[in-house]
Amino acid sequence: MTVTTSNHHKLSHSRNTDDRFQALDRALARRYVLRLLQERRLRSMQEQSQGDVLFRPRVEICDNPSSSRITATLELPGMKADDVRVTLERDNLLAISGERVSKALSDQSASVSFPVREIKYGKFLRTLDVPSGTMMSTISAAMSDGMLLISWPRSPPGATTRSPQ
Repeated sequence: MTVTTSNHHKLSHSRNTDDRFQALDRALARRYVLRLLQERRLRSMQEQSQGDVLFRPRVEICDNPSSSRITATLELPGMKADDVRVTLERDNLLAISGERVSKALSDQSASVSFPVREIKYGKFLRTLDVPSGTMMSTISAAMSDGMLLISWPRSPPGATTRSPQ
């Protein structure tokens, strides 16, 4: 008789554990879906606020502690330095913008089709945070082979750095 009670208790405990895991699984799935919806809503709001900006170039930021400057590299294949604008906005926001125009579209008639189209054309914008107080004169930019290299000082001129305690 003890064996039956023990098996019944084990089955009951197993069902309770399964129910708890299923409830946890549903809660996590619900949380994940809500987060995806929030991110999608945020992305669409950002796209609307940026007007007709079509893409953000990929960026790689190098923060070498032994260097006095931070360096960012942006991928802008097929672009020339004259096609890119680098501006400092609101004291600590570096904006890189421009427009990539398809040479094929301007040279071709409307009857030409593109079975595969993966290259992004149109206006772009990428913003990077820089230390507050950074002046445009301390920011350097150079374009080579479709790669834009931008660097700025780790801390703006005249800023006092505290030594770690």
